[in-house]
Amino acid sequence: GIPAVTSTFAVPTGGLFPPGFAATWTGIGGYDSADLIQAGVAESSVPSLPVVGEQYYAWFELLPNAETPLIGCTGDATCTVTPGEAVTVHIFQIGATEWTISVVDSGHWTWSSNVSYQSSNSSAEWIQEAPTIEGLQSLLANTGTTSFGPTSTYSAGGQSLTIAQGNPTQIILSPGLINEATPSALAPDGQTFNVCAYAQTCATP
Repeated sequence: GIPAVTSTFAVPTGGLFPPGFAATWTGIGGYDSADLIQAGVAESSVPSLPVVGEQYYAWFELLPNAETPLIGCTGDATCTVTPGEAVTVHIFQIGATEWTISVVDSGHWTWSSNVSYQSSNSSAEWIQEAPTIEGLQSLLANTGTTSFGPTSTYSAGGQSLTIAQGNPTQIILSPGLINEATPSALAPDGQTFNVCAYAQTCATP
């Protein structure tokens, strides 16, 4: 089983055309199981009164529950998220059904919480996607190139491993005439990669 996952990524810009939603996150479970413990950042560019323009926030989610926006961060009580900032998510198991979720916005704020969750510990994910909102699949905001790294690791069998050491599966979002999001190959370090929005190919960093 996988008792820990870590990801550092650069918060992408939402992009106003096409307007949509994006979620950049890491998690444990969910690839071939119904359980998933995850945390990350949301980027939205859908005009909604009274706010018009891009909107950003950090969140965690324990399926089947809805996402919970972060509040009360140390250093910034509103947990402000701005494009270009480096966010590190660290999720690790501390007991049979006890987990710690840590989110750090480098140089700005930190947040940590202990939660109870029954996990299959079946997989680890590093994802940029268009989330499902109220049961409907949203359209991906044009986030351009999202950079994951320098740290994309998970723990198994008492060892810290890179993505490349885990027989990884590359997932393309809505493959078709134009993919909504395409991940690049892994860089030589085995843990740095890009995700390109509305592109058929994506250059390795």
